[in-house]
Amino acid sequence: MSSDVQLVRFTVTLDNLYKRLAAILAVTGIGLSLGWVIVSNFIVRGVADQRSSFQREWLVSAVERLPNSARVNFKLAKAEIADIAHNGRFDAQAESHAEQAVNLSPWDYQARSLLATAQELNGKQEEAEGSIRAAVKLAPNHGELNWAFANLLLRRGNLSESFGPFRIAVRSRADLLAPAIETIWRSSDGGLDALKSFAGNDSETRLAVARFLTEQNLVAEAGAVFNSIDKQAKARSPQSPELIGALMRAGHFDLARAAWIELMTAIRPGTQADGSLIWDGGFEVDAVERLNQFNWAIRLNKFAWIAIDRSVARTGGRSLKVVFAGLDTTTLSDQVQQTMVLKPGGRYYLECYAKAKDLIAPEGPRIAVIGQGGLIGESSPVSADSSDWQRLTISFVAPANGVATLAIVRTPKFSYDNPTRGTIWFDDFALVER
Repeated sequence: MSSDVQLVRFTVTLDNLYKRLAAILAVTGIGLSLGWVIVSNFIVRGVADQRSSFQREWLVSAVERLPNSARVNFKLAKAEIADIAHNGRFDAQAESHAEQAVNLSPWDYQARSLLATAQELNGKQEEAEGSIRAAVKLAPNHGELNWAFANLLLRRGNLSESFGPFRIAVRSRADLLAPAIETIWRSSDGGLDALKSFAGNDSETRLAVARFLTEQNLVAEAGAVFNSIDKQAKARSPQSPELIGALMRAGHFDLARAAWIELMTAIRPGTQADGSLIWDGGFEVDAVERLNQFNWAIRLNKFAWIAIDRSVARTGGRSLKVVFAGLDTTTLSDQVQQTMVLKPGGRYYLECYAKAKDLIAPEGPRIAVIGQGGLIGESSPVSADSSDWQRLTISFVAPANGVATLAIVRTPKFSYDNPTRGTIWFDDFALVER
């Protein structure tokens, strides 16, 4: 098959001066029109660029030249609204420019949101609510837009209706959860029911509410909210350690430890839940990241290497191993410790077992109980006898606040003493009230 291509040729004859002038004017007009389109697009793009800022006078001039540009009207309205923050005055023209932006770009949620702001600043709260509702319909899952919608509803007195957009805003931006709770709390005059209604069945929101109530020193209310949350959900949440920290900062160590025990037993099924005053006295339970508030805290220093040993134990399958580096003036203070929560003024008896190997030291380490005011009691030092496990004991009275620290310590008696070498294992810590 073959096809023939025919070319059509148009011939324009400019056989007199008038035709030539008309052609020149037509071409010039087309060129100017195209040039204006290019310049207009350049101006619109430049003005609408969020990275650029222009003086209001320049934007007014741009709107006069480009009255049908939604983006230029939007930029001018935004600048006029900003004047109230910077100069303490609001130009009522901002509403008309924002409305023009909406008319020119009716599907732009940002323009409708800006119009709502301008209308509210002009005292037109009902119209502002209508505008922002229309914006939310265009972008129903936008976090900042729903945040603005929720706050407008609060200002309009619609507390319960604000919960929905607040939840959407929080799902979009987790950092808005705490401000949302505080805003609802203030708007409800400290109404606990409002916070519960906002939280619903969402575990993360409930935990945040519990933490907020703790910070308001409403500890009983916080505990009730915390107890209403599924145990496994609490164990998985990164907010749970933060809540425990808040309880400790508020001085409620007993509640903090009870919550901590609940989380640990959920994460490590089968571990102690019998009310023992020392957690994991035999070092049998693996630590949980971020949940070390009442567990053994182990820190290294240059004087000793410290770790859990799975090959040596008095009972069970593990013990704590301390290998001394052979340095002079060996010091242990906070390298091994655990926070204990006791009955204020109660009398207690603490014991543990230690086993030494090749220990050479001016004096071995001790176990000690330390309160806020300093040392409460300590055991005799571990001896160099390697024949069997040695029992170390302390009898002491709990401090007035009921909080004490159990630690393995070694404090040199002089500014210099001879090097400490060798290995010690510790196991089977137990504490009873007498």
